Amino acid sequence: MQRQAALERISKVAKNPLEAVLQWKERTGGKVMGCLSCMPFFSPEELVHAAGFLPVGIWGAEMAVSRADAKMQSFACSVARTSLEMGLRGMLKVCDGFLFPSTCDAFQNLSEVWKESMDAPCFEVVFPKQVSRPSAVSFLVSQFSKLQRDLEEFSGVTIPPEAVRRSFGLYNENRAQMRRLDRLRVQDADFLTALQMVEIVLASSYLPREEHTSLIRSLLSGAPQGKGQIAGPGEPDRDRIRLLLSGVMPRPLEILSVMESAGAWIVGDDMGLGSLYYSLDIPDGDDPLADLARACLRYPPCSTVHSDDEERFDSLLARVLQTEAEGIVLFAVKFCEPEFFDYPQLKERLEKEGVPVLLLETELGTAETGSLRTRVEAFLESLRARGRGAAREGN
Repeated sequence: MQRQAALERISKVAKNPLEAVLQWKERTGGKVMGCLSCMPFFSPEELVHAAGFLPVGIWGAEMAVSRADAKMQSFACSVARTSLEMGLRGMLKVCDGFLFPSTCDAFQNLSEVWKESMDAPCFEVVFPKQVSRPSAVSFLVSQFSKLQRDLEEFSGVTIPPEAVRRSFGLYNENRAQMRRLDRLRVQDADFLTALQMVEIVLASSYLPREEHTSLIRSLLSGAPQGKGQIAGPGEPDRDRIRLLLSGVMPRPLEILSVMESAGAWIVGDDMGLGSLYYSLDIPDGDDPLADLARACLRYPPCSTVHSDDEERFDSLLARVLQTEAEGIVLFAVKFCEPEFFDYPQLKERLEKEGVPVLLLETELGTAETGSLRTRVEAFLESLRARGRGAAREGN
């Protein structure tokens, strides 16, 4: 498959995932597990895949909420509310079951509402919040063991260790290929747009991993040759303002195109709907569930896991240095308590290190990007002025 055809397939799936999932189900007769995916590492997709299901991410939707308001507080985040809205409207009937991670209070409450509102069975995984404790691995192994037993009972199929390891290999390869795409973005601003990269991540949530990996290989086969390092001063790519994205997800997705049309170059991110999704690498050891648990506990820091206060700051600062980003745009979905708890300290520490930060509060179901565009353009202009001032001081 040629590069353009691969991009078109990915974009079509990202824009209309239910059609892609329905086609897979009709073609294979297989079962689908809807995985609530605010932060994907809380949903052990590999274990679901080893049980014979197609794990499908549910990231909320760009839609107005009406029915969900009768069952969930209006001050819950729009990711949870629009996910419930999809279910109540019957849009998720393609799913034979649902997997709920303990991402935050909103999603923990959502699972209880979901059980009362839907006919399909629901499964839960409680992820330890304090991941540095010695007991974290054993606790998470017990959660994965319970989930495995529940999946076996539901599917009527035993999940042998070798099936779990095969799933590890399949998903590890897919994520490794996405990391290659990510590295190429830093080398060439025109290789992939930020929107195309997010659509690639979204498509991985809906397609069988074998097909998705094949699509990525088509993209890599058309990758630019001979550019092995970050563009240096004076090169055309340096005329764009280099930005790093943080947060859960950029919504609406169109804001990414707005940023690039205003002169931004998105050189990387640490978003749930981004590099956090493909950062996992599961080792091939003797105990698959223990290997999966240890790998999950080594994820880069995010707002939904309680770690040392400095860890997320250190991680973001390291990405800034690695990508030579000139500023950070942090996307926070309205009412996302974990993200807003982190933000004040994170902003203060980054700006002390000379890294400007822009917070964009967004909400699913709100297509208007005018105010966001204005704030992005002002932020970029401030970074350009900062760069010109630094250049004058250098002279």
